[in-house]
Amino acid sequence: MNLLEKRLNVQLFVRNTHGVTLTPAGIKFIQWSRQIIFDCQQAEKELGKYQQKIVFASGYLNGQTLSSRLIPQFQKNHPKAQISFREINDYQQIPAEVDILEMAYAKEPLSEHEFSFISIVPSPLRVALPASHPLAKKKQLSLQDLAAQDLEIVAPSIAGSEDAMLSKLLNVRPAVKLHYYSLFNKAAVNQAQLTKHLVLIPEAYSELCHPYIVKPVSWSFATSYGFYCRKPVPRLVQEFIDLAQKS
Repeated sequence: MNLLEKRLNVQLFVRNTHGVTLTPAGIKFIQWSRQIIFDCQQAEKELGKYQQKIVFASGYLNGQTLSSRLIPQFQKNHPKAQISFREINDYQQIPAEVDILEMAYAKEPLSEHEFSFISIVPSPLRVALPASHPLAKKKQLSLQDLAAQDLEIVAPSIAGSEDAMLSKLLNVRPAVKLHYYSLFNKAAVNQAQLTKHLVLIPEAYSELCHPYIVKPVSWSFATSYGFYCRKPVPRLVQEFIDLAQKS
């Protein structure tokens, strides 16, 4: 603090036995300092739109089925672009450097203030079940096959387009025994294994269900699958999205 006051040639702090307080010059200095920090953050945010890099999220909620197919072509189109991945453990606190996440649409946990969802393809809803389950022998499952079965589905407060599927399930007789999960992750699969419950999932998440098997179904219900992009969408990320929408 002494060096700062000496450099500015003003007294910023009053020091006494009660502690340290700001002088009028110190208050003004703090105000300017906060403004400078804010301006630097805004400048960094704006300039980030023009950076030649994309950071993808990699975690338990998001697959890479679209990304793995699109990235090689994107790199051919943008040879100077830097592609990297960042492991995500808490989807309510996404690291600031993450630009894009591939996953199915959900009302939570991503903040709609920070990310916008861009749908690329519909992902059909399928049923995952243990290989030892009697229904595993069937080539294709119908809604009626789920009668009296214990079925894990995403909670209505989280679900997007699964709402139509839920209304159909509620009309099946004998009634489907519905159980709700808030996040689809390995813990949800492990819990279903423990209880021998079936799980309703987007087809895009099939690989996350091991050792469960995913059965074809007779219905046409699907959920939106695509990318969550940080706002405002950087130019390079937008070009990646454009490629995804054309492919």
